[in-house]
Amino acid sequence: MKLINSRKLSWIIFGIGCLVAVISIFFLPNIIPMHFSGGVADGFSDKIQIFIFPILQLILMLLSGREKVKYFLTHTKTFLTDVQYNWMIDGVLFIILITEIYVIYASFI
Repeated sequence: MKLINSRKLSWIIFGIGCLVAVISIFFLPNIIPMHFSGGVADGFSDKIQIFIFPILQLILMLLSGREKVKYFLTHTKTFLTDVQYNWMIDGVLFIILITEIYVIYASFI
């Protein structure tokens, strides 16, 4: 079984994040929760700010693809292979996606 290339997986996660943001903008209320403390929303913003998550994912994707950043992260005290590095970046992108989905979910409850 051939695993999907991790860099392609990064772009897939980013694409899902963009798609979720574009679709949800039509259904979100005008004010959405953006900060939570103890599981309770205590910071609110305009619904257009849901695009912060895909923008953050894009910035992470662009920075993680740079050779100097990749070299620094793979040659520090804990050596990472290219596959481990890509899976680490995918994990962070996935956490951002889950956070985006949680903010959308919290907007409706």
